[in-house]
Parts: sequence; C-alpha cells; structure tokens
Amino acid sequence: MVTKEEAVLAGAHFLKTAGYPDRPDSIVMLPETAVEFPYGWTVRFDFREHIETGDSTQAPFSSVVVVPHDGTPAHFAPTFPPVAMYMEMRAAGNWPPQKG
Repeated sequence: MVTKEEAVLAGAHFLKTAGYPDRPDSIVMLPETAVEFPYGWTVRFDFREHIETGDSTQAPFSSVVVVPHDGTPAHFAPTFPPVAMYMEMRAAGNWPPQKG
C-alpha cells in the first residue's frame, strides 16, 4: 500500500517529469486534498501562477493525479466520469468501460 506521503511524492514526480516537464517549478502539490480509495490515492495540484494571480487561464486543465496502490505509474484522472466514480471503476476492474 502506498502512504499519503508517498502518493504526494509520486504524483509530484509524475507531474514534473511526464505531465508538465516544461514547468516543474510551477507545480504546487496540495497534500491536504489527498483522498485514499481502494484503487489508490488522488491528489490535487495547481500551478503557482494560478495560485498567485487567481487567473483561471493559468490553472491546470485537469488538477487531479492518481497514484495507484499496485505500483503502476501515476496518471491523470480522466475529466469524465467524476473522480470518485473512476476510482470505483478501477477498483472493480471496470475500466476502461465496455462499449455496448
């Protein structure tokens, strides 16, 4: 199992090396927002420019990173479905959804 602290560090590493490698110094992790699910952790983050200015055009498009408990790489949460539903679907083995 991944601890909250490990999830925050893994999320930051993903964001700085794969998600936004062109702006690693802009990433601000928000560890107080970390939520544990059976599948893993979700951790929100923001960009320093958004925090400092409040300008919504400076905010990340998707502000949630997922850190699975099984050691697979951290990744962005999809924009749909809602994060909690995505995490439930992952835990149940129902992701990606089957096309009917």
